[in-house]
Amino acid sequence: MSEVLQTQRNLEELVKLLRIYFQLDEILSFAMEELGGDEIVVEISAVKDRVRKVIERMIS
Repeated sequence: MSEVLQTQRNLEELVKLLRIYFQLDEILSFAMEELGGDEIVVEISAVKDRVRKVIERMIS
């Protein structure tokens, strides 16, 4: 039972991270259109890449 609960928690965390990832994608698209090559775009992109790496580790 404990293993099932851990798997469920991992899946819930993965879903949350996927939501964050796609929200960051939308924010990044908006920032690129409105701000061009501004520093904030670079920072958002870096956060999105870090979230992507965490997601990749979770599913591998």
